[in-house]
Amino acid sequence: MEKTINGIKYYLPKYLTPDQEAIFCHIINWKRKNITKDRGWYKGHEYDAFFPVGTSSYAMTYKPIISYLEEMQHGDFAYKLHEFTPHAVSSQMACINLFMPLLLSEQASHILKKLSTCPSNFKEIARDKLYHGFCFEYWGQDVKKGKGVLNDHCSGAGTDADVAISYYDNENNLCLWLIEHKLSEKEFTTCGGYNSKNNVYKDNCIKCSLTDIANEPLKCYYHKIKYKYWDIYRTHEEKYQGNIQIIGCPFREGLNQLWRNQLLGFALQETGVYKNTTFSVCHHAKNRMLNQSILRYKELTCRNKMFNSFTNYDVLNAVNDVKSDLHSWLNWYKDVYCF
Repeated sequence: MEKTINGIKYYLPKYLTPDQEAIFCHIINWKRKNITKDRGWYKGHEYDAFFPVGTSSYAMTYKPIISYLEEMQHGDFAYKLHEFTPHAVSSQMACINLFMPLLLSEQASHILKKLSTCPSNFKEIARDKLYHGFCFEYWGQDVKKGKGVLNDHCSGAGTDADVAISYYDNENNLCLWLIEHKLSEKEFTTCGGYNSKNNVYKDNCIKCSLTDIANEPLKCYYHKIKYKYWDIYRTHEEKYQGNIQIIGCPFREGLNQLWRNQLLGFALQETGVYKNTTFSVCHHAKNRMLNQSILRYKELTCRNKMFNSFTNYDVLNAVNDVKSDLHSWLNWYKDVYCF
């Protein structure tokens, strides 16, 4: 869709919210200034956020981390590229650009502890685990192969965390911090079971309460296809006692992704590999669209410290508070993503 904003012409997706439009336009302006003014094509339409054919897949990547990404992709923690990673407003690439330079820094542990959302028992990154202590798109592949600890992992589906950080706590126990990153998304991933054309029990999702489904998990399509979500949930049911006044299953819409990522952490913890797991959402500070789902999930879990949220600006403020080798990256990241 062609649209003129502040006298500048853009080719944007239809139906962007004001928050999404602001994020898209800022990053497109940076792309035009620093990479190319040319547009790319998707399904027969031109878009400014897409790159033209032949553009490097690392066009939006902070250049000093490219060699580390390539090394990661040839190791045990290679990650699957999202469909829209070769895209200026890619959430996956924005996640890598935010976290990889930070987590490779020698001062990373000190910086993370500056975040109010850092796990309270965090001592230092466990550099001897994962890829130098972290990885992307983590589903516990080093803990259980095949379909993973939730029995839901396959080429086209499954629960994973955008960032996983392994760390040692104050008693030197190995722990795990899972993080979901969002850039311009207006909602978290909704329930694939509810949306599946094979689910002939959709009425259960709408009419049955959370307690009803927990007591009779076969009411849920996920349980019918052997995903272990409700098995894990029932061992942690006491953490989900908040009242959020949703009719039917509260996990059929945006809370679904938050719930599944939390369950991934629980399942990994139950293997005994990790003493403790926590889950966070990191979203762009100018993206206010996710706030309702984040707040509802916090209310449902009675604000249990197992979950919290922070913004990319919080990360940048934490970096500013510590003398580090990240000055060049900080300026670059702000230029690309902050306004």
